[in-house]
Amino acid sequence: MNFYKKNILALSILFLIPAIVFAEEAINETSKSGPSALDRRIEIERNTRFQPFVLTPHRPNYILPFSYNDKPNNASADRSSDGELDKTEVKFQFSIKFPVIENLFDKKINLQFAYTNLSFWQAYNANVSSPFRETVHEPEFFVTFENDWEFLGFKNRIIQLGLVHQSNGRSGTQSRSWNRVYADFIFESGNYYLSFKPWYRVDRSGVDDNPDIEKFMGHAEVRGAYAGGRHTLSVMLRNNFHGPNYGAFEINWSFPMSRRAKWFVQYFNGYGESLIDYNARVNRFGIGVAFTDWL
Repeated sequence: MNFYKKNILALSILFLIPAIVFAEEAINETSKSGPSALDRRIEIERNTRFQPFVLTPHRPNYILPFSYNDKPNNASADRSSDGELDKTEVKFQFSIKFPVIENLFDKKINLQFAYTNLSFWQAYNANVSSPFRETVHEPEFFVTFENDWEFLGFKNRIIQLGLVHQSNGRSGTQSRSWNRVYADFIFESGNYYLSFKPWYRVDRSGVDDNPDIEKFMGHAEVRGAYAGGRHTLSVMLRNNFHGPNYGAFEINWSFPMSRRAKWFVQYFNGYGESLIDYNARVNRFGIGVAFTDWL
């Protein structure tokens, strides 16, 4: 809570500036017609599938050279090295996918494989030789169904059913992993996008590295996004819906930098940002560059 009291002005500006920008763009978009943001994303993905030496993005691809966490979880640090964790580090995500089987049953069903790498690098911490503090690997298989039913003014364009494994690739007391099956219902209304993603944990037999992870990660995630003009804003909410209450909130804002990249601002507060810190509250603000976005 002290963080909010000390930085209320900065946080207000962080949320106010994109709100003003998107309100102006939303007004401008009402006078235009054409494909929606989701339509444009789907078309781009279809085109990249048939291009050699081109990778199709899955989740946002970005790097935050400045990523500040006001209270690093030193309890999760590698005890083989001396020194405390720096509050400022580099955070980046690399996420791609490719089709395994396409156009099943009247071209409405596709089977795809995706891989996401999320890394936290103590690049400025020379005292402990600038290690990679945490790297989360997330391979997944999922089936995509195209759809067109409507709910509360939103059209359900896509349903995804998948199996995902998440692990930090470590052993011993720092090993973290879990497996889930999930459904992702993706809705759109104009340039507004809404994703409701419930999941169910599939327990492994034998050793469980993190038996209480559902208490902190919950059972579902909701993400909303707006992409109009040259700016994109996305918000993620996650909660376990029972006491004690644990959840997470993330906001991403991207805006023009060049033809191939955008400036990227991210704020995260809550649990489950990384696997090693799944049970520790994180309060992080970062600035960097995004190469692809949700839309």
